[in-house]
Amino acid sequence: MTLLVALCGAAITAGAFPVWVTARGPRPSSGIRHTAISGLLHWHYRHTGSFTLSFALIVVACGALVFVGGVFASRLVAGLFSLIVLAAAGLWIGLNATHYNPTNLPYSDLRLGAWLVIGGGVVALISSFFMRRRLS
Repeated sequence: MTLLVALCGAAITAGAFPVWVTARGPRPSSGIRHTAISGLLHWHYRHTGSFTLSFALIVVACGALVFVGGVFASRLVAGLFSLIVLAAAGLWIGLNATHYNPTNLPYSDLRLGAWLVIGGGVVALISSFFMRRRLS
């Protein structure tokens, strides 16, 4: 299980870079690399060119911590950060859907990045409950 959780952490981290939603109507094809953290916290869609100020940094950090939780067999770290990354993905998808309100966002519009983060987060969260404790 620890290997599976570590692989999920890697998938979450990798999911921060590809496109998350396809273009439809007025909504452009986009990912989380260009969404500002401050905009998400204020529920306002803001563009940023800096990776360190983008929402992708949060997802990368959480994915790395899920990976570390898997490597060191820490149920708490793996479970907590997989839950945080699922909440973060839901927030970003919700922000994107409300910003482009006239355009609906069916699950079929979600692309590779979103599925890597959501799938990795769900599998890591469930698997973290079944991880064995590390022998001290």
